[in-house]
Amino acid sequence: MAETTGSSWSDIPVELAGLVLGRLPAHVDRVRFAAVCPQWRAAARQGNVPPPMPMLLLPDATVYSLPGSKPFHFPACTGYTNACGTGNWLVFSGKDGCFLKDPFTNETVTVPALSRVRLQRVGDESGDKAEYERFVVGEGKLPDAHKIIFCSPHLIAAIFNYRSRLITRIAVCQPGASSWWSVLVNAPQFVDIVFHQGKLYGLNCIDTLFAVDISVDHSTGDPWVSQIQQVISSVHTCHTIFLPDGVLILRVDYLVESRGALLFVCREIDLRLKGRNRDKIEVLEAERSRFEVYEANFGQSQWARVRTLGDDQVLFLCRRFCRSVNISHNEMSGDRIFFMDNDGYSKEASSTCSVYDMRDGKMSTALPMVSWKPGTVFATWLLP
Repeated sequence: MAETTGSSWSDIPVELAGLVLGRLPAHVDRVRFAAVCPQWRAAARQGNVPPPMPMLLLPDATVYSLPGSKPFHFPACTGYTNACGTGNWLVFSGKDGCFLKDPFTNETVTVPALSRVRLQRVGDESGDKAEYERFVVGEGKLPDAHKIIFCSPHLIAAIFNYRSRLITRIAVCQPGASSWWSVLVNAPQFVDIVFHQGKLYGLNCIDTLFAVDISVDHSTGDPWVSQIQQVISSVHTCHTIFLPDGVLILRVDYLVESRGALLFVCREIDLRLKGRNRDKIEVLEAERSRFEVYEANFGQSQWARVRTLGDDQVLFLCRRFCRSVNISHNEMSGDRIFFMDNDGYSKEASSTCSVYDMRDGKMSTALPMVSWKPGTVFATWLLP
């Protein structure tokens, strides 16, 4: 008797899978649906259903779907060490190296270990080996990857934070390379980077925007920074303001693309220091967080204040991942900003997910029963 092979769930026609998807009540169910196989993921993208909202991913791989759902464990995220600022890439690092992984497709991309950093002057593609050895080996500690973004199949960019020297460096590499190229530049600390309309931009701690020109070594394919130039000057004069009685006003800055525009979002947080120790910070009043939004006007080389995001736009912010999302009025209100309360400013204070309304400046809690303790791994957003 001839052997027969049973049908697979992946053999379901895309049209039928789309009908099933449309009857699922929550985004989290659609995420599980899309994670079954590539065919079902294609049905999720093609189906006539509202676009999914970002999900909150906690360091223990627990995921919450917005605007509200029961948590579930996402095994493909287990063990991630950092988040990537683009797509759904997560960073997994160890002694043998690092790689990026999309937990929805299981696609992986190898990147150099943080210990493999070569330094260069702007415009000098050769690098300086002696300076590299003195700078990196002399540190005693590996740099922190403050942010990593997957720009294109040929370019990955990052901000490396050298805490012992209180400096940051922009670094670039191609997927699968053996080392990063990190650039030496006389500028205040970089706090965010974004790949906008085919170009890399960096924001420093005083809100100045720089354009980062990338060239390619044609013999190796390695990218390197050929030029960094200021394109927009700052709107604030300082990053932190100390007030009497141990009160600190801290500014946390984000870059995010929204409908083809580049936005700069500034969050001001009122904090109280414990014994003036920066490692022990508590929120003085949660409702004292304030947001200002600016749009990059490249023609006039300035930041233009934005008073509204639009009724169909919501921003999702954290230091590792920022995204603007079109929303359906049936699911949640627009013109709002979702953010992490403790976005890396304190090692002790717990964090929650909060919402800021651009229309009236009021705050609310997005997931009232959810909180977590920040550690070496940060919570982030995932976009199915």
